[in-house]
Amino acid sequence: MNQMIDCNKLISAWEMLQSIVPVTHIETETDYEQATILLNSLLDIVRDDDLHPLYSFVSVVGDLIEAYEIGMDFSVSV
Repeated sequence: MNQMIDCNKLISAWEMLQSIVPVTHIETETDYEQATILLNSLLDIVRDDDLHPLYSFVSVVGDLIEAYEIGMDFSVSV
């Protein structure tokens, strides 16, 4: 990624996404529960369609959940 980031556009896009669905770093059990609900909702829509426009978003949310589980010493199965 060699192009300059337009911070104003990035902020606008991030704020728009946050107004639709709050995606944040998971720091609490409540954050974890909300992220899990979000992931399950996304999986209901995307399923295993790797061509779906939200497929990458499913992966990002899953990564956030996995990072929290590892940090909290939950059993993470691969």
